[in-house]
Amino acid sequence: MYCERKNSGWVAKALICIGIVIAIIVAVLCFISYYSEKNYTVTVTDKDIKNYDSSSKFLVFTKTENGETRVFSMEDTLIKGRWNTADDYAEIEVGETYTFTVIGWRIPFFSEYENVIEFQKMTE
Repeated sequence: MYCERKNSGWVAKALICIGIVIAIIVAVLCFISYYSEKNYTVTVTDKDIKNYDSSSKFLVFTKTENGETRVFSMEDTLIKGRWNTADDYAEIEVGETYTFTVIGWRIPFFSEYENVIEFQKMTE
């Protein structure tokens, strides 16, 4: 009996350590995603709003210069000081070409998209 209690304490400590390591890894990845800025020149092909139970996600469907299809989201971002996503989303026009500055990664399994934090309409 004494041995069982001693071993269960070790298992609990190991699980706590594993949980802490996983939490640190997730926190680091989230932090890195906010500072992984990329730029794309794209033509907007469509826009949509994806509604969830208590929130919405603004989606922008695009084609890159080489014909690749990409989907971006437009979401408020605390760390980048972005509060006017709805207004910016309304300014994006289908058929127009833009330079998008985005953060984050596309993770299909979690329905995560690169987030547009800045955009500039291309003039001809």
